[in-house]
Amino acid sequence: MNVRMCLWLGLGLLSTGAQAASEIAQLYAPKLPEGSAYVRVVNPGDTAMQVRIEQGATFALSAQSTVASPFQVVDSRQPLKLTVNGREITGLSAPKSAWVTLILDSDPARAPRLVIDPPLRGKDLRAELSVYNLSSGCEKAEVKLANGAPVFTQLPFNGQAQRTINPVQATLVASCNDNASLPLKLAPFKAGDRYSLFLIGSRQAPRLIGLVDQTAP
Repeated sequence: MNVRMCLWLGLGLLSTGAQAASEIAQLYAPKLPEGSAYVRVVNPGDTAMQVRIEQGATFALSAQSTVASPFQVVDSRQPLKLTVNGREITGLSAPKSAWVTLILDSDPARAPRLVIDPPLRGKDLRAELSVYNLSSGCEKAEVKLANGAPVFTQLPFNGQAQRTINPVQATLVASCNDNASLPLKLAPFKAGDRYSLFLIGSRQAPRLIGLVDQTAP
């Protein structure tokens, strides 16, 4: 075997090994630095809001485009700095080692509602699916597969639930009483990923949107 062939094989093995290591790493939750937390912001309204956590990037969030920012590491020992439409929201804090979702009010001057998400499992070959019922007046929401099989049931208004699923393509429909949302086809995701669903709109006209959760660098 000549030197060129050895080099080619070596590079191929390195590339394959790096790809495998990357895929395996995605199965496990990232380790938070001591004294910190992960925080993201959700805007369930159709009017875009400019949002920034700490000194991170600014995101234009709305239910019509990107509903949630990536999770960002913050120092839980310090007050949380959140800026909405150029105005700083005071009085916020994130519990140590928590995954926190801040849900904006329709009035950007009001403090967002803080939700402590369940910690990531991410240690098997399944994905995680979370749902948030933000649909006004929807006291008992349900999410089903398009074929009718239940995924989440009896979810109260402002409630949150989580389950693990096989990372397969699926189409979901949410409902409040007899009012159903349009079908939502889940974006492709892999084992170890976490996908968030947000039921928004009203009890009479529920809407189901979602995205694969991301963490900021």
